[in-house]
Amino acid sequence: MPKKTMMLCRPCADKLSVNATVRAVRRGVDMKITCQMCGRRRFGAEYEVGGKGYEGGVDDHGGK
Repeated sequence: MPKKTMMLCRPCADKLSVNATVRAVRRGVDMKITCQMCGRRRFGAEYEVGGKGYEGGVDDHGGK
Protein backbone atom coordinates (compact mmCIF):
# COMPACT_ATOMS: atom_id res chain seq x y z
CA MET A 1 0.00 0.00 0.00
CA PRO A 2 1.37 3.46 -0.85
CA LYS A 3 2.34 5.73 2.00
CA LYS A 4 0.43 8.94 2.56
CA THR A 5 1.75 12.18 4.06
CA MET A 6 -0.49 13.61 6.78
CA MET A 7 -0.37 16.51 9.25
CA LEU A 8 -1.12 14.91 12.63
CA CYS A 9 -1.12 15.93 16.28
CA ARG A 10 0.98 13.77 18.56
CA PRO A 11 -1.97 11.94 20.24
CA CYS A 12 -3.42 10.93 16.85
CA ALA A 13 0.00 9.85 15.57
CA ASP A 14 0.38 7.64 18.65
CA LYS A 15 -3.09 6.09 18.16
CA LEU A 16 -2.43 5.46 14.48
CA SER A 17 0.98 3.89 15.15
CA VAL A 18 -0.69 0.96 16.94
CA ASN A 19 -2.03 -0.43 13.64
CA ALA A 20 0.05 1.30 10.98
CA THR A 21 3.57 2.47 10.21
CA VAL A 22 3.98 6.12 11.21
CA ARG A 23 7.22 7.98 10.51
CA ALA A 24 7.94 11.67 11.10
CA VAL A 25 8.87 13.41 7.86
CA ARG A 26 10.13 16.63 9.44
CA ARG A 27 12.18 16.63 12.62
CA GLY A 28 12.48 19.57 14.96
CA VAL A 29 10.05 21.72 16.89
CA ASP A 30 6.38 20.86 16.48
CA MET A 31 4.36 23.48 14.68
CA LYS A 32 0.75 24.56 15.09
CA ILE A 33 -1.27 22.46 12.63
CA THR A 34 -4.84 21.34 12.00
CA CYS A 35 -4.79 17.58 12.53
CA GLN A 36 -6.10 15.65 9.52
CA MET A 37 -7.42 12.88 11.74
CA CYS A 38 -9.28 14.65 14.57
CA GLY A 39 -9.68 18.10 13.00
CA ARG A 40 -8.35 19.95 16.05
CA ARG A 41 -5.87 22.81 15.95
CA ARG A 42 -2.88 21.49 17.91
CA PHE A 43 0.88 21.22 17.90
CA GLY A 44 1.98 18.47 15.56
CA ALA A 45 4.13 17.52 12.61
CA GLU A 46 4.05 15.99 9.15
CA TYR A 47 4.03 12.17 9.22
CA GLU A 48 4.27 9.50 6.56
CA VAL A 49 1.57 6.88 7.22
CA GLY A 50 1.28 3.45 5.60
CA GLY A 51 1.23 -0.26 6.26
CA LYS A 52 -1.30 -3.03 6.73
CA GLY A 53 -3.41 -1.43 9.47
CA TYR A 54 -3.92 1.89 7.73
CA GLU A 55 -7.16 2.13 5.75
CA GLY A 56 -6.53 5.64 4.48
CA GLY A 57 -9.63 7.37 5.83
CA VAL A 58 -10.48 9.75 8.60
CA ASP A 59 -13.90 8.18 9.27
CA ASP A 60 -12.52 4.89 10.58
CA HIS A 61 -10.76 6.74 13.41
CA GLY A 62 -13.68 8.86 14.57
CA GLY A 63 -12.37 12.12 13.16
CA LYS A 64 -14.38 14.96 11.71
